[in-house]
Amino acid sequence: MRTAVTIMALGFVVARFGLLLRELGAVGSAPPSGLSEAVGVLLVLAGGALMGLALVRFVRVRVDLEAGRYTPRAGIEYGLTALVIAVAIGLGVYLLLTG
Repeated sequence: MRTAVTIMALGFVVARFGLLLRELGAVGSAPPSGLSEAVGVLLVLAGGALMGLALVRFVRVRVDLEAGRYTPRAGIEYGLTALVIAVAIGLGVYLLLTG
């Protein structure tokens, strides 16, 4: 849940970053603001989807624990790690191109 909220907050910051660049008059050196907004919205939606997945997983684990048949699974952790790495690489490239 914390990771989902963090990803949504990051999406909000990225979406507003383009607005900040426009307000500071740096439009000529920045990519179109639509890119920042699109990436930001995508991150907010991904965070929302991750929140839903976290709830589903919580319910499943709770039922398994109560039934005494819990076995740990790591699929979502691998997927989330890949997502965060992809976002980090994308933001790094974005900062290199705009800085």
